[in-house]
Amino acid sequence: MLKFIGIFLMFLSGYGLEQAFSLSLAIWFLFGLFLVCSQGIFGHLMFVEREKVRAQYRRHK
Repeated sequence: MLKFIGIFLMFLSGYGLEQAFSLSLAIWFLFGLFLVCSQGIFGHLMFVEREKVRAQYRRHK
């Protein structure tokens, strides 16, 4: 769902940027890009944290 909203925001702001440049539209485009990429970024960060906990658990055994 977040990816869909992000793509929608990117599409709307990209269309608006074609008409005339506006800083707010550029910020909305970047926010949409963040929404598209956020699930992968947070998933990777959580994976790294899980691996750290597993490594600590194995060391203490």
